[in-house]
Amino acid sequence: MDALTLDQFLVFVTIVEEGSFAATARRMNRAQSAITYTIQKLEEQSGFPLFDRSAYRPVLTEAGKALLPRARRILDDVADWRHQAQGISNGLEAELTLAVVSYTPAILLSRVLGEFTQAFPFVEIRILTETFDAAAKALRDGTADLGLLAERQPDEFERRVCGRIDLVPVAAPTHPLGKIDGTFSATILRDYTQLVISPAPQFDSGRDYGVHAANRWRVNDLQTKYDLILAGVGWGSMPRSRVEGDIAAARLIELRPESWEGSDLMPSFPLVIAYRKEKALGPAGAWLIEKFVSK
Repeated sequence: MDALTLDQFLVFVTIVEEGSFAATARRMNRAQSAITYTIQKLEEQSGFPLFDRSAYRPVLTEAGKALLPRARRILDDVADWRHQAQGISNGLEAELTLAVVSYTPAILLSRVLGEFTQAFPFVEIRILTETFDAAAKALRDGTADLGLLAERQPDEFERRVCGRIDLVPVAAPTHPLGKIDGTFSATILRDYTQLVISPAPQFDSGRDYGVHAANRWRVNDLQTKYDLILAGVGWGSMPRSRVEGDIAAARLIELRPESWEGSDLMPSFPLVIAYRKEKALGPAGAWLIEKFVSK
């Protein structure tokens, strides 16, 4: 089969849309004979007729009906190529990598990225869900372009507050702590295994936040921590946005210890959208920052 051309597919689809060769010629500002020659050439290269011309208006043959969706897809793909290429030439990023701390509220992420797909349909997003230290490292070493981080990170990043992470201590109803009614001395927490989010050893800074138990189990993802707490293996802090439904349904019990040595028991901190100071962001990255802040 000789090389097919984009123009042949365009003429083919336009005939279907306009309903006749004459109307297609007017729309494309060509002679009708040129339209006829183009479609005849496409039929010759395909090996079968695409239109039945025995009636007043051309009607698609079975082969033509089968190939019409593919022709439309080819035209759409080429249009997408042109739009994306134009965007890249104007500075639009082809891909953005976002490092996200695992405590980030899912509703925030889904709202912003849902709008992003409409605003930048050709920009690919890669999401790295990490612990606090690992998310900061991904941004620091250039693996990520943007980061949703805890405000407590060093001042090496440009950052803007876009939310707040409130942690709540919880345990399963079957856990000894979950059976305590009302407030209790915070020292009791020392006696029960605490589940703690921690990165892989090579990324661990050695800093712990809100850790009170003598025995602590370390996991590197929030879902595993949640599953173990729900199973009654231990107690731990979770983002309130993540477990408020479980607390309301009594699947988890919110623990109410007294203040820990005069300070808040569980840390609460701003969530920031951050990027490296020396990193020049394109239009999609800048859009993400403004959207996260405005949400």
